[in-house]
Order: sequence, then structure tokens, then C-alpha cells
Amino acid sequence: MKKWYLVSLAVIMVLLGGCFSFDDMLDGIWEGVIIDAYGDYDTVLVINSNNTGSISFDNDSYSVNVVNRRANRSFVGEYGWYDSYWIERTIQTELINYGTLRIKIFNNLGDLISDGFLYK
Repeated sequence: MKKWYLVSLAVIMVLLGGCFSFDDMLDGIWEGVIIDAYGDYDTVLVINSNNTGSISFDNDSYSVNVVNRRANRSFVGEYGWYDSYWIERTIQTELINYGTLRIKIFNNLGDLISDGFLYK
């Protein structure tokens, strides 16, 4: 009897677990201030579950492609624009806690150009 009770309990837990969504905590809207050599920028980063998103600096928006992702931990993304030649930036993020994301932005040469924290 005890064995059937445990099997029934396990089946119920599996069925209930399917009702809940365990999304990646990196997905969503992150806002904060990014600091670089030219000043501080109000920044909004939007990351979607399909590894796309956008980043805005004081209302200048760029599309972001996530190229490497560790669920609920970190991701590496890229964005860029054309200004007589293609300019590309690399974003590295790390989830500090549920509501805080550390972000670093690197230029084409791999030099750190911006650093800051974004919050959900």
C-alpha cells in the first residue's frame, strides 16, 4: 500500500509541475545606468526566450542577438550598426541575483568600453 501511495504522489507532482512555467530569469526587461568614458547612459535591455532582444541607450535602440547563453546565469550577445563600416559591440552579462544583472560592453578590439548594473 505504501508503495502505491508514493507512486501516486510522484505522478501527481509530475502533472502539477507541468502546469508551472520555469522561464529563464534573464528574459525580460532590464533597466539601469551604464557608464563609459563619455558619460552615463540610461539603458534598457530586453531579452526574449528566442535569443533576440534589443538594447537602448538614451533612446538609441539596437537589435541584440544572443550568441551564447547559460540559462539563469549569463549570456553573451552582439549588436551593431553601420557608420561607413560595420561597428559591432559585444555584451557580456552575469546574473548577480534575481533582480540584478551585471553588464559589460566590449568594442571590436575586445576592449571594455562600458560597465554597469541593470535591474528588473
